[in-house]
Amino acid sequence: MTLRRALSAVTLAAVAAATPARAQTLEPGDTGLRGSLGAAAPRSSTPAPRSAAGAADESLERLDAGTLSGGDYGGQDGQPLAGGDYGGATRPAAPAGVAAIDIGDPLARDQGLRPGSAGLRPRPRPPEDDPYAAPGVRAGSFTLRPTVEAATGYDDNPDRRNQGGKGSGYYRLRGDIEAVSEWSRHELRGSVSGQIRRYLDLEDPGYEPDLNAVLKGRIDVTERTQVISELRTSITTSRPGDADALTDVQGDQIERSHGATLGIAHRINRLSLEATGLVDRYLFDDATLVSGEPVDNAARNYTAYEARFRAAYELSPNLQPFADLSLVTRDFDRNDGVTRGSDAIALRGGATFEASRVLTGEVALGYGRQTPKDSGQKPVDALLFDGSLAWSATALTTVRLTAKSSLYETTSTDASALLTRRVGVSVEHALRRHWTVTARTDFEKRAYRGIGRVDDVTVLALETEYRLNRTTALFGSFEHDRLDSNVAGGDYTASIIEFGLRVRQ
Repeated sequence: MTLRRALSAVTLAAVAAATPARAQTLEPGDTGLRGSLGAAAPRSSTPAPRSAAGAADESLERLDAGTLSGGDYGGQDGQPLAGGDYGGATRPAAPAGVAAIDIGDPLARDQGLRPGSAGLRPRPRPPEDDPYAAPGVRAGSFTLRPTVEAATGYDDNPDRRNQGGKGSGYYRLRGDIEAVSEWSRHELRGSVSGQIRRYLDLEDPGYEPDLNAVLKGRIDVTERTQVISELRTSITTSRPGDADALTDVQGDQIERSHGATLGIAHRINRLSLEATGLVDRYLFDDATLVSGEPVDNAARNYTAYEARFRAAYELSPNLQPFADLSLVTRDFDRNDGVTRGSDAIALRGGATFEASRVLTGEVALGYGRQTPKDSGQKPVDALLFDGSLAWSATALTTVRLTAKSSLYETTSTDASALLTRRVGVSVEHALRRHWTVTARTDFEKRAYRGIGRVDDVTVLALETEYRLNRTTALFGSFEHDRLDSNVAGGDYTASIIEFGLRVRQ
């Protein structure tokens, strides 16, 4: 019996040796190599290194769809805000540019809050996080993303009158297209958006054209040095109720602007430097009053020349303090007895940060001063506070906070500057992966220095978007606007409701 068992064992060993070993294969549902009993091997707890470029493109990582709140916000240990371990893995060199989040230029001409000027503009999400993201259209080495939308709505006070405003229905048409190059080096991206809105129950309402076109280029001179450029143009209309806008005008009050930017960005280890020069031309078309009297607006035309400097230092991948300086001079074409124009300076310091990928943003605090070229007007000093924060409260809810200060030119008689401060908060919640609801509120204070006028603008809005598929969506919004002014007859309220269809590729 013992000899028989020994012979059996030898035979089995010989057969096993003669048979080639079968490689382990992944079966559906397996995540890795099998253990000794055929079970899936445990998943490694070490996270894959995250590139700096990826962090910039995806500021907030969404949770697993099955997780509604709490728990792991991304499956990756948070990195320290300063000092300490930088992750161990070698990170690719960051681009020379230093502005990951654009909180705006405090000296640039700001359109301010434009209540009811457009429907809900959805915030883009990374395609890998959004199964309903538009696929885009490939055109050679470019990716195109066109969007067309049509909407109808009702505004109970389109002329923004203090009393006796007449409501009107309207229709709105809008088209957008974005183009981005897919080159390994250098980059060219452009965007064009155009919109018209026509009121149905007003006399000679115009079409309220709104056109914006931007072409941005980046030349990678070296791995650490880039040349950046931009061409831009816009056509828009004056807002009813503005102190600078005419009243009782036939049709639209057209405003145009054209500009260019050229700059250079350079990175020295963790220090990023950027210097840019800007030229912008602002033009105001002549208008005709309801009475038939022509209005010459040539005295409002001016050119702005600006220089910007910015430096940022990467203390860690999640914390980048920065400082920026802006210098601008504005020259008007005509003075008409009053020396128009101004020189201004703004200095800000702040930081861009990312805390555990749940809270990201940029905040800045600074000082601005605008000095009118007319010696009879006093300089205007202002504390500047700007910021943009995004908090991923849960996998389905995002809270956004914004703040912006602006100090720029005004054509109001005897006013030396227009100082605006704006704050806003919005809460975006996904009822379903294809259905989002956003509640937002914005408040803006407009102070016309030199004449004592102060306007307070409040906007309350509720917006929703329902995506039927990757290319088609329904949207709707309700907005209530209120302006309170210390000038008699300057107040108004308005409510706007709108529904529409959006198609994109």
